[in-house]
Amino acid sequence: MDANEWMQHVVAAVAEETETPASEISADSTAADVPGWDSLAHVRIMLNIEARAGQPVDIDASYTVATVGELVALLAGTGS
Repeated sequence: MDANEWMQHVVAAVAEETETPASEISADSTAADVPGWDSLAHVRIMLNIEARAGQPVDIDASYTVATVGELVALLAGTGS
């Protein structure tokens, strides 16, 4: 799966779990930028991404990134 596909999964999961329009979520977005993205929502977002991608996500590693773009890079295996 490439970075564009991961980005689609991440944005869709964040939008769904936080009830934020996908159009308001970008690669530069942080959890603080998205209303409702707290620690519990983060776990739900990661599980949602797993379900969408059909493969496991390292939730612990997801806490090392600051932005949606960094999360996508991590998931795509090209970053952090």
